[in-house]
Amino acid sequence: MAPVWAQSSVTIYGILDAGVSRTTGLLGGDKTHVISGIMDGSRLGIRVNEDIGGGWRALAVLENRLEVDTGSNSNVPPSGQQVPDRWSKREIIFSPVSFTLPAQIPAPVAAQLIGGATGGLNGALQSALGTLGGRLAASAFGVNLGNARFWDRQAFVGLVTPAGAIMAGRQYTPAYEINATFDPLNTQSSLAAGQVAAVPAVIDIRQSNSVQYRIQTGGLTANFMAAAGEGSSSQGSFYGGMAQYKTGPFAIGLGYNTKKNELGQRSLRTQTLGLSMDVGPGKLSFLYNDVSDPNPSGLSALLGGLGDALNGQIIPGLRAQINAASNAAVPNSNLGTVLAAQINTSALVEQYKQAFVMDGQAMSIGYKLMTGPHTVYVAFNRFDDKTRFNADTDSYGAVYTYSLSKRTDFNVVMTHFNNKGLGQAAPGQAGFLGGFTAKAGEDSNNFAVGMRHRF
Repeated sequence: MAPVWAQSSVTIYGILDAGVSRTTGLLGGDKTHVISGIMDGSRLGIRVNEDIGGGWRALAVLENRLEVDTGSNSNVPPSGQQVPDRWSKREIIFSPVSFTLPAQIPAPVAAQLIGGATGGLNGALQSALGTLGGRLAASAFGVNLGNARFWDRQAFVGLVTPAGAIMAGRQYTPAYEINATFDPLNTQSSLAAGQVAAVPAVIDIRQSNSVQYRIQTGGLTANFMAAAGEGSSSQGSFYGGMAQYKTGPFAIGLGYNTKKNELGQRSLRTQTLGLSMDVGPGKLSFLYNDVSDPNPSGLSALLGGLGDALNGQIIPGLRAQINAASNAAVPNSNLGTVLAAQINTSALVEQYKQAFVMDGQAMSIGYKLMTGPHTVYVAFNRFDDKTRFNADTDSYGAVYTYSLSKRTDFNVVMTHFNNKGLGQAAPGQAGFLGGFTAKAGEDSNNFAVGMRHRF
């Protein structure tokens, strides 16, 4: 008898998306540049699907990030390594330290020493912020920096059974699936919902070291995902789940992500609701995210760096400086030691941490109209920051797509970012982060044109 072999297929697929983008409101002026990823991040992928019989299938996906403009697989935002005001300005981050001296110290001497201590501490803190901000920017402000992962977008293997599918590897998270489905732009362009809160991100898009169980029956799709930190210096364990139901013209979805930071503390949590329905000749979509992150992941090195600077350099240096000045006026007074002892290192480190804490809501509403080769999107997005920094950002605009064929289209994007309070977001595109405007509260506009080809 001849052997029976399983039927298998290997598909090479991808998206090439490039064009020209102009962004206003950036430090140093408006910037016009050739970019990759106006509507979709460019990519190259391999998909394997093997039918092994009895309702069982094996599958695998490898997907590489590709930057068409440079041939690389990483990028940095148009604002470069600029740090936003709420992470870099001492007067925004730190509460004033109130120094006091014993009443018997002559008032003019006390005023001079307290003024010197206050100025010295403020200057040292600002200098430390510059150092820490540079380290932060070099490691975080970009996508896949340093070509860290060749298969950055996805890399997983799975088994589909009659009772559901099991997949393991680097995968999209459950809450992000809901965001991608119900975002009026489906994550495309600078008008996408996630652009107004991209740094720090309000949602984990992918998880490495993850295992997912997934079911699909009728109009219902659901999954549960768990991921291990595996000794990562940037995060600990991750859990998430989602469910979405589609029937006729209506769809609803719920998603949930939560993780721990590298210290085992509860970190970023995203709770997502999405709704869509056919209205007239198009589709109306609504997306809502409740976001909280009391213990941001990956901050240990920065917080430790500030604590080390305070204890090892700033406070000892201030103590010596004030002791020298005080001994000239009040011999053997050692008043620098008295003043330096009033600096609460733990409180200053906690205030620096609070500059990265997240608590807010992100929402989006928009409409998609398709007629012949023409597709028009309009949307309004908002990130409402509930922390003391009140870094709010709204965006609105329109996107036009003209289909030249089933695989190739021409795209025009017009987006306005309205920053309020300490909001400082600048628009990126689907393939990269926008970074920050020149200063907090400054608005930004983006105009982009490009071509996308799918294969």
